[in-house]
Amino acid sequence: MTLLGTPHRPEDDRTPAALIKAAGDAGYQGLALGPWCTRTQAMELVAAGAAAGLAVPVAAAPLVEAFPLPPGKRLPFFASEDDPEERLAAVDLFAASLEAAVPLGVTLYTLHLGDVALGVRPAEVARRFKRRELDEDEPGARALAAAFAERRARSPRILDACRFSLERVLARAERAGVTVALEVSGGPWGAPSPREAATLLDEFRDAPLGVVWDDARMQVLWTLGAAPAPERAQALSAAARLRRANEAVGIDVGFLPGQGDPDPDAAASLPPPGDPALPVVVSGRADSTVDEWRRARAMVAPPAAGS
Repeated sequence: MTLLGTPHRPEDDRTPAALIKAAGDAGYQGLALGPWCTRTQAMELVAAGAAAGLAVPVAAAPLVEAFPLPPGKRLPFFASEDDPEERLAAVDLFAASLEAAVPLGVTLYTLHLGDVALGVRPAEVARRFKRRELDEDEPGARALAAAFAERRARSPRILDACRFSLERVLARAERAGVTVALEVSGGPWGAPSPREAATLLDEFRDAPLGVVWDDARMQVLWTLGAAPAPERAQALSAAARLRRANEAVGIDVGFLPGQGDPDPDAAASLPPPGDPALPVVVSGRADSTVDEWRRARAMVAPPAAGS
Protein backbone atom coordinates (compact mmCIF):
# COMPACT_ATOMS: atom_id res chain seq x y z
CA MET A 1 0.00 0.00 0.00
CA THR A 2 1.40 3.38 -1.05
CA LEU A 3 0.05 6.30 0.97
CA LEU A 4 0.41 10.03 0.57
CA GLY A 5 1.63 11.69 3.76
CA THR A 6 1.04 15.41 3.72
CA PRO A 7 0.41 18.04 6.38
CA HIS A 8 -3.17 19.22 6.71
CA ARG A 9 -3.72 22.34 8.78
CA PRO A 10 -6.79 24.37 9.69
CA GLU A 11 -5.46 27.20 7.51
CA ASP A 12 -5.01 24.81 4.54
CA ASP A 13 -7.23 25.99 1.69
CA ARG A 14 -7.77 22.44 0.47
CA THR A 15 -10.84 20.65 1.74
CA PRO A 16 -10.49 17.00 2.87
CA ALA A 17 -12.34 15.98 -0.28
CA ALA A 18 -9.90 17.95 -2.45
CA LEU A 19 -6.90 16.40 -0.70
CA ILE A 20 -8.31 12.90 -1.14
CA LYS A 21 -9.02 13.62 -4.81
CA ALA A 22 -5.45 14.81 -5.32
CA ALA A 23 -4.12 11.63 -3.70
CA GLY A 24 -6.29 9.48 -5.95
CA ASP A 25 -5.36 11.45 -9.06
CA ALA A 26 -1.67 10.90 -8.23
CA GLY A 27 -2.18 7.13 -7.96
CA TYR A 28 -2.04 6.69 -4.19
CA GLN A 29 -4.11 4.15 -2.31
CA GLY A 30 -4.86 6.47 0.57
CA LEU A 31 -3.49 8.93 3.11
CA ALA A 32 -1.36 8.75 6.23
CA LEU A 33 -2.38 11.39 8.78
CA GLY A 34 0.65 13.40 9.87
CA PRO A 35 1.44 15.34 13.04
CA TRP A 36 -0.92 18.12 14.12
CA CYS A 37 -3.96 16.59 12.47
CA THR A 38 -6.95 17.31 14.69
CA ARG A 39 -9.51 14.67 15.63
CA THR A 40 -12.17 16.53 13.66
CA GLN A 41 -9.96 16.65 10.57
CA ALA A 42 -9.24 12.93 10.94
CA MET A 43 -12.96 12.18 10.82
CA GLU A 44 -13.41 14.39 7.76
CA LEU A 45 -10.45 12.86 5.92
CA VAL A 46 -11.51 9.29 6.65
CA ALA A 47 -15.07 10.04 5.51
CA ALA A 48 -13.81 11.65 2.30
CA GLY A 49 -11.43 8.73 1.74
CA ALA A 50 -14.19 6.16 2.20
CA ALA A 51 -16.36 7.97 -0.33
CA ALA A 52 -13.48 7.86 -2.83
CA GLY A 53 -12.42 4.29 -2.08
CA LEU A 54 -9.14 5.35 -0.45
CA ALA A 55 -7.83 4.06 2.87
CA VAL A 56 -6.55 6.08 5.84
CA PRO A 57 -4.91 3.33 7.92
CA VAL A 58 -2.02 5.31 9.47
CA ALA A 59 -1.99 8.28 11.84
CA ALA A 60 0.61 10.13 13.84
CA ALA A 61 -0.31 10.06 17.51
CA PRO A 62 -1.49 11.98 19.31
CA LEU A 63 -4.28 13.46 17.24
CA VAL A 64 -4.73 16.90 18.75
CA GLU A 65 -7.99 18.45 19.85
CA ALA A 66 -7.17 21.82 18.29
CA PHE A 67 -4.41 23.44 16.26
CA PRO A 68 -2.46 25.64 16.64
CA LEU A 69 -1.62 25.19 20.29
CA PRO A 70 -1.87 28.22 22.59
CA PRO A 71 1.22 30.48 22.53
CA GLY A 72 4.09 29.03 24.55
CA LYS A 73 2.53 25.57 24.75
CA ARG A 74 3.75 22.26 23.34
CA LEU A 75 2.55 18.69 23.49
CA PRO A 76 3.83 16.66 26.46
CA PHE A 77 6.75 14.34 25.76
CA PHE A 78 6.65 10.60 26.40
CA ALA A 79 10.43 10.78 26.95
CA SER A 80 10.41 13.59 29.51
CA GLU A 81 13.36 12.79 31.75
CA ASP A 82 12.33 14.65 34.89
CA ASP A 83 8.54 14.83 34.86
CA PRO A 84 6.47 11.64 35.19
CA GLU A 85 3.31 13.77 35.18
CA GLU A 86 4.23 15.01 31.71
CA ARG A 87 4.70 11.43 30.55
CA LEU A 88 1.29 10.46 31.95
CA ALA A 89 -0.27 13.43 30.16
CA ALA A 90 1.28 12.19 26.90
CA VAL A 91 -0.13 8.72 27.52
CA ASP A 92 -3.57 10.20 28.16
CA LEU A 93 -3.40 12.04 24.82
CA PHE A 94 -2.46 8.79 23.10
CA ALA A 95 -5.42 7.03 24.72
CA ALA A 96 -7.74 9.82 23.54
CA SER A 97 -6.34 9.45 20.04
CA LEU A 98 -7.14 5.74 20.06
CA GLU A 99 -10.68 6.45 21.16
CA ALA A 100 -11.09 8.85 18.25
CA ALA A 101 -9.24 6.97 15.50
CA VAL A 102 -9.75 3.24 16.11
CA PRO A 103 -13.44 3.50 15.14
CA LEU A 104 -12.29 5.20 11.93
CA GLY A 105 -10.22 2.15 10.96
CA VAL A 106 -6.75 3.51 11.79
CA THR A 107 -4.64 0.51 12.79
CA LEU A 108 -1.07 1.87 12.81
CA TYR A 109 0.03 4.79 14.98
CA THR A 110 3.38 6.49 14.53
CA LEU A 111 4.80 7.85 17.77
CA HIS A 112 7.37 10.60 18.38
CA LEU A 113 8.55 10.13 21.97
CA GLY A 114 9.90 13.64 22.36
CA ASP A 115 12.57 16.22 21.69
CA VAL A 116 15.79 16.39 23.72
CA ALA A 117 17.18 19.86 24.43
CA LEU A 118 20.98 19.83 24.39
CA GLY A 119 23.61 22.45 25.09
CA VAL A 120 24.42 22.51 21.37
CA ARG A 121 21.28 23.41 19.45
CA PRO A 122 20.29 21.92 16.07
CA ALA A 123 20.42 25.35 14.43
CA GLU A 124 24.09 25.70 15.34
CA VAL A 125 24.99 22.38 13.73
CA ALA A 126 22.88 23.24 10.67
CA ARG A 127 24.71 26.54 10.31
CA ARG A 128 28.09 24.86 10.68
CA PHE A 129 27.08 22.24 8.11
CA LYS A 130 26.20 24.88 5.54
CA ARG A 131 29.60 26.50 6.12
CA ARG A 132 31.32 23.13 5.71
CA GLU A 133 32.56 23.36 9.30
CA LEU A 134 31.72 19.81 10.42
CA ASP A 135 34.91 18.29 9.06
CA GLU A 136 37.49 16.99 11.51
CA ASP A 137 39.30 19.73 13.47
CA GLU A 138 36.70 22.32 12.48
CA PRO A 139 34.71 24.18 15.19
CA GLY A 140 31.49 22.53 14.02
CA ALA A 141 32.95 19.06 14.50
CA ARG A 142 33.65 19.84 18.14
CA ALA A 143 30.14 21.18 18.63
CA LEU A 144 28.59 18.10 17.03
CA ALA A 145 30.78 15.78 19.12
CA ALA A 146 29.70 17.65 22.25
CA ALA A 147 26.04 17.22 21.32
CA PHE A 148 26.40 13.46 20.84
CA ALA A 149 28.47 13.13 24.04
CA GLU A 150 25.78 14.89 26.10
CA ARG A 151 23.08 12.81 24.45
CA ARG A 152 24.90 9.55 25.26
CA ALA A 153 25.36 10.62 28.88
CA ARG A 154 21.62 11.28 29.25
CA SER A 155 20.56 8.12 27.43
CA PRO A 156 19.95 5.96 30.55
CA ARG A 157 17.43 8.44 31.96
CA ILE A 158 15.80 8.96 28.57
CA LEU A 159 15.46 5.20 28.13
CA ASP A 160 13.84 4.90 31.55
CA ALA A 161 11.35 7.60 30.59
CA CYS A 162 10.60 5.81 27.29
CA ARG A 163 10.02 2.54 29.13
CA PHE A 164 7.65 4.21 31.59
CA SER A 165 5.53 5.63 28.79
CA LEU A 166 5.67 2.65 26.44
CA GLU A 167 4.50 0.23 29.11
CA ARG A 168 1.29 2.24 29.32
CA VAL A 169 0.97 3.07 25.64
CA LEU A 170 1.46 -0.52 24.50
CA ALA A 171 -1.03 -1.88 27.02
CA ARG A 172 -3.64 0.40 25.48
CA ALA A 173 -2.57 -0.45 21.94
CA GLU A 174 -2.79 -4.16 22.66
CA ARG A 175 -6.30 -3.83 24.07
CA ALA A 176 -7.33 -1.85 20.99
CA GLY A 177 -5.73 -4.34 18.57
CA VAL A 178 -3.48 -1.74 16.93
CA THR A 179 0.26 -1.33 16.32
CA VAL A 180 2.65 1.42 17.39
CA ALA A 181 5.64 2.42 15.23
CA LEU A 182 8.32 4.52 16.91
CA GLU A 183 9.79 7.49 15.07
CA VAL A 184 13.57 6.99 15.25
CA SER A 185 15.40 10.28 15.70
CA GLY A 186 17.56 11.56 12.86
CA GLY A 187 20.03 13.19 15.25
CA PRO A 188 20.86 13.63 18.94
CA TRP A 189 17.97 16.03 19.60
CA GLY A 190 15.19 13.45 19.74
CA ALA A 191 14.21 10.13 21.28
CA PRO A 192 14.68 7.32 20.66
CA SER A 193 18.07 7.10 18.99
CA PRO A 194 18.67 4.02 16.80
CA ARG A 195 20.41 2.29 19.72
CA GLU A 196 17.60 3.16 22.13
CA ALA A 197 14.99 2.04 19.61
CA ALA A 198 16.72 -1.34 19.24
CA THR A 199 16.82 -1.69 23.04
CA LEU A 200 13.11 -0.88 23.38
CA LEU A 201 12.19 -3.29 20.58
CA ASP A 202 14.04 -6.05 22.39
CA GLU A 203 12.52 -5.28 25.78
CA PHE A 204 8.98 -5.04 24.36
CA ARG A 205 9.43 -7.84 21.85
CA ASP A 206 6.04 -9.40 22.61
CA ALA A 207 4.15 -6.11 22.28
CA PRO A 208 2.60 -4.58 19.13
CA LEU A 209 5.64 -2.37 18.61
CA GLY A 210 7.80 -1.57 15.60
CA VAL A 211 9.54 1.42 14.08
CA VAL A 212 9.15 3.86 11.21
CA TRP A 213 11.99 3.51 8.71
CA ASP A 214 12.52 7.07 7.50
CA ASP A 215 14.78 7.26 4.43
CA ALA A 216 15.77 10.89 4.96
CA ARG A 217 16.54 10.59 8.66
CA MET A 218 18.76 7.62 8.00
CA GLN A 219 20.65 9.66 5.42
CA VAL A 220 21.07 12.51 7.93
CA LEU A 221 22.46 10.10 10.53
CA TRP A 222 24.92 8.91 7.89
CA THR A 223 25.88 12.49 7.08
CA LEU A 224 26.46 13.27 10.77
CA GLY A 225 28.61 10.16 11.18
CA ALA A 226 26.05 8.54 13.48
CA ALA A 227 24.47 5.90 11.23
CA PRO A 228 23.48 2.69 13.02
CA ALA A 229 25.93 -0.18 12.69
CA PRO A 230 24.95 -2.79 10.08
CA GLU A 231 23.52 -5.29 12.58
CA ARG A 232 21.46 -2.60 14.30
CA ALA A 233 20.28 -1.22 10.97
CA GLN A 234 19.17 -4.72 9.95
CA ALA A 235 17.29 -5.13 13.23
CA LEU A 236 15.51 -1.81 12.75
CA SER A 237 14.71 -2.68 9.15
CA ALA A 238 13.22 -6.01 10.22
CA ALA A 239 11.11 -4.23 12.85
CA ALA A 240 9.80 -1.59 10.43
CA ARG A 241 6.03 -1.35 10.33
CA LEU A 242 6.09 1.58 7.94
CA ARG A 243 8.56 3.13 5.51
CA ARG A 244 8.54 6.88 5.01
CA ALA A 245 9.89 7.59 1.56
CA ASN A 246 11.31 11.09 1.60
CA GLU A 247 14.70 12.60 0.89
CA ALA A 248 17.20 14.87 2.58
CA VAL A 249 19.19 17.83 1.34
CA GLY A 250 22.22 17.99 3.58
CA ILE A 251 20.74 17.61 7.04
CA ASP A 252 17.29 18.98 6.12
CA VAL A 253 14.54 16.39 5.62
CA GLY A 254 11.05 16.31 4.20
CA PHE A 255 11.66 16.49 0.45
CA LEU A 256 9.63 14.37 -1.93
CA PRO A 257 11.51 11.52 -3.61
CA GLY A 258 13.22 13.02 -6.62
CA GLN A 259 13.57 16.46 -5.04
CA GLY A 260 16.29 15.76 -2.49
CA ASP A 261 19.98 14.99 -2.72
CA PRO A 262 20.32 11.30 -1.78
CA ASP A 263 23.78 10.01 -0.92
CA PRO A 264 24.47 6.75 -2.82
CA ASP A 265 26.85 5.58 -0.08
CA ALA A 266 24.18 6.12 2.57
CA ALA A 267 21.60 4.31 0.44
CA ALA A 268 23.96 1.38 -0.07
CA SER A 269 24.76 1.15 3.65
CA LEU A 270 21.20 1.76 4.87
CA PRO A 271 18.85 0.37 2.21
CA PRO A 272 15.14 0.69 2.98
CA PRO A 273 13.25 -2.44 4.05
CA GLY A 274 12.45 -4.70 1.15
CA ASP A 275 9.21 -6.23 2.49
CA PRO A 276 6.67 -5.74 -0.33
CA ALA A 277 3.81 -5.81 2.19
CA LEU A 278 5.21 -2.87 4.15
CA PRO A 279 3.10 0.30 3.81
CA VAL A 280 5.04 3.11 2.16
CA VAL A 281 4.22 6.73 2.97
CA VAL A 282 5.48 9.22 0.41
CA SER A 283 6.18 12.41 2.27
CA GLY A 284 7.07 15.92 1.14
CA ARG A 285 6.16 19.57 1.40
CA ALA A 286 2.59 20.72 1.93
CA ASP A 287 2.69 22.81 -1.26
CA SER A 288 3.76 19.95 -3.54
CA THR A 289 1.77 19.62 -6.75
CA VAL A 290 -0.15 16.59 -7.97
CA ASP A 291 2.44 16.05 -10.71
CA GLU A 292 5.22 16.06 -8.12
CA TRP A 293 3.30 13.58 -5.96
CA ARG A 294 2.72 11.37 -9.00
CA ARG A 295 6.42 11.35 -9.96
CA ALA A 296 7.42 10.59 -6.37
CA ARG A 297 5.02 7.67 -6.19
CA ALA A 298 6.40 6.24 -9.43
CA MET A 299 9.91 6.37 -7.97
CA VAL A 300 9.12 4.38 -4.82
CA ALA A 301 6.35 2.10 -6.07
CA PRO A 302 6.60 1.59 -9.84
CA PRO A 303 3.66 -0.17 -11.47
CA ALA A 304 3.79 -3.95 -11.50
CA ALA A 305 4.83 -5.62 -14.75
CA GLY A 306 1.95 -5.89 -17.16
CA SER A 307 -0.19 -3.31 -15.38
